[in-house]
Amino acid sequence: MFFIGFGVIARYIPPPDPQRSAADVAAFYRDNANSIRTGMLVSMYALVLYVPFVAAISVQLKRIEGTHTPLTYTQLGIGCTLPVAFFPPLYFFQVAAYRPERSDDSIMMLNDMGWLPFTGIIYAIFIQNLAIGFAVLADRRANPIYPRWYGYFCFWTALLYCPAGFDVFVKDGPLAWDGLFSWWLSLVSFFAWLVVTIMVTLHAIAAHVAAPDDCADTPVAVRETAGLFIT
Repeated sequence: MFFIGFGVIARYIPPPDPQRSAADVAAFYRDNANSIRTGMLVSMYALVLYVPFVAAISVQLKRIEGTHTPLTYTQLGIGCTLPVAFFPPLYFFQVAAYRPERSDDSIMMLNDMGWLPFTGIIYAIFIQNLAIGFAVLADRRANPIYPRWYGYFCFWTALLYCPAGFDVFVKDGPLAWDGLFSWWLSLVSFFAWLVVTIMVTLHAIAAHVAAPDDCADTPVAVRETAGLFIT
């Protein structure tokens, strides 16, 4: 849903060249104002849906940690800040399209204010991946809730996000907001992490529903509802 709004409707994938002139940037917003507004609305609704996804991960991490759950709450808290962190950049794009009669330089400034944080705010997802990774590797049971390789996978994806934080230093090359490291590496890493996390979390939920001993303290109605989702 996010990529439909951001990439297809608003036409922000691939990202624009940071070195474009102010006139070119302003022309893009003037020619595509309604598409940008619509695309950002779809994208922001999609971002909110990240919260229940984070909550589902937290439920599984709590099973690993037991009574004391610092990593679970770290993952939950940090994960829920990710949509909030991305709302301002998307609204900067909205503001740039809101008054097409603004000067070219003003529109270009709003465009910069959107793109730099959009690609550079990797800190929340970085900590989220680390928290998940440490929790997964701390699971010592014979049949772990998440496979151990997934913990190492989270560490690697967290590291691959880091170059994007340097996008404020350059306007071209691999670290620019449209570059190989800041955009494409982060995008592919996050998409891979998203797909893998969905797969292993669904597997963990299915195993939890199928193991009566593991969920004996769960109300029957909740177990049945969970079973419906898995089905």
